[in-house]
Amino acid sequence: MGASAPKESTTPTLRNGDPIPRIFYGTARRKGKAVPDVRTALQLGYRAIDTASSRRFHHEAEDGRALREFLDATNKEGGRLEGIFVQSKFAAPPEHVEPLPYETRDDTTVRVLKSVLRSAEDLGTEVLDAYFLHAPLPTIEGTVQAWRVLEQLVSRGAVRYLGIANVALPRLGKLYDQAQVKPAFVQNWFRKTTTYDRDVVMFCKEHHITYQMFGVFDEANAGLLECEPVQKRARTISVTTHQALLQLLLETAAAMGLQLCILDGTTSADHMRENLSAVRQFGGLPESDVESFRQLIGWV
Repeated sequence: MGASAPKESTTPTLRNGDPIPRIFYGTARRKGKAVPDVRTALQLGYRAIDTASSRRFHHEAEDGRALREFLDATNKEGGRLEGIFVQSKFAAPPEHVEPLPYETRDDTTVRVLKSVLRSAEDLGTEVLDAYFLHAPLPTIEGTVQAWRVLEQLVSRGAVRYLGIANVALPRLGKLYDQAQVKPAFVQNWFRKTTTYDRDVVMFCKEHHITYQMFGVFDEANAGLLECEPVQKRARTISVTTHQALLQLLLETAAAMGLQLCILDGTTSADHMRENLSAVRQFGGLPESDVESFRQLIGWV
């Protein structure tokens, strides 16, 4: 089939029709790497922030400070977060380091409530756009118990949407069946060793759950940058292979009817600009190339 002209990317939407940014700035901190630069990300155009209550890899207080500094600098009324989508996560004790938002003796209900309260306080907002379970709890019963608490927070208006991260299909399916407030998001690691999360992706597509992927540019995915569809796109429209990969992921999702968001944690302002540019524009290659990429990652 013929090539299509570059076009503005279609904004993904949630089940209720609300739009969601295509790209999120991920604030995970990694040993030996630069600290995420939330303020610069916002200044350059990111409008969605992903963080977590766990201090092992995240620091909500610093993320919240960066948000407030950006809002103050741009004279946003009252420093409110309107126009910026902010999501965080509850993490069980093994995922935490001091200071925990709860006591280790607290039961699951109290742990979740205290985590959400600290997240809202540290991030400077009364309403969190989305709150996740950072991972399923050890049992489905425990996972559902934590989910019930989050459902109550949705009904009270403290949280708008719910999500779960680092989840395999069996646990996701059981949670979905028992949830009264269905998950709006699933956030998983995109990598070859899990067959690019094909089974979870297909479940999300079928149930209109927005799939959030992280780790796109991890070393484990280096081979994707060398694959022919990515290389061809980079050559044809004069973009980097990283930009080409982002665009092919978005085009693949659009072609199959999947609502997709990509988490990007770069600390380089130049890479931020490149990634933002990539997700704002896509198109220009034959549909057969998109199909080749889709076959390559197994999303069929």
